[in-house]
Amino acid sequence: MPTRPAYIATLAIFAAAFGLQLASLIDPKWVQYRSPDPYYSEVNYGLFQKCSTLTDDCRRFPQKSWGDCDQDKGSDRWVNLCAEWRVAGGFAIAAAVVGLWVLAALGTVLYTGQRWQANGWKHIMALIGVFAAQQIVSIGLIAHVTQTSAMFVHHHHGLSFILSDVSWGVATALAIGVLLYARYGAQGYIALE
Repeated sequence: MPTRPAYIATLAIFAAAFGLQLASLIDPKWVQYRSPDPYYSEVNYGLFQKCSTLTDDCRRFPQKSWGDCDQDKGSDRWVNLCAEWRVAGGFAIAAAVVGLWVLAALGTVLYTGQRWQANGWKHIMALIGVFAAQQIVSIGLIAHVTQTSAMFVHHHHGLSFILSDVSWGVATALAIGVLLYARYGAQGYIALE
């Protein structure tokens, strides 16, 4: 059974991973394009908007009316930019909702009796796994679009993409750590079989 300090450590680590995920959701820098000097401009694509230094504004992205969805029509590439981008955004939002559930579950386990602490780790580990899996799907879809769409030639992954990568990595390591601690660490040893 994980102890109260173990749950507090889990809460702190997960709060950091959740903060990274929220930052990646809000900041429109999943994919970036920087033009070379002397005519420097930068275009940042977020999950829900596109920002450009050329026009100093942001707009919703992707939009059919702006031709964002027509970039790959008639090509032999297997990509549907608008559909994949929107699904990636949906998975990122779902991950944020599951992240809130994880925080609520950790709070509930911390401030209830030992019965909850003895069995709560199973549910928390599962929720953290779902949180990480949803981010992996979101990242995978964005990576697929940037590698296959003609719209993203000479683009690279931005800070938000990296933050989301780090977030799911920390969440996955945390879920594995919670599992190992709950199974072996509470007895004072970790068996390496």
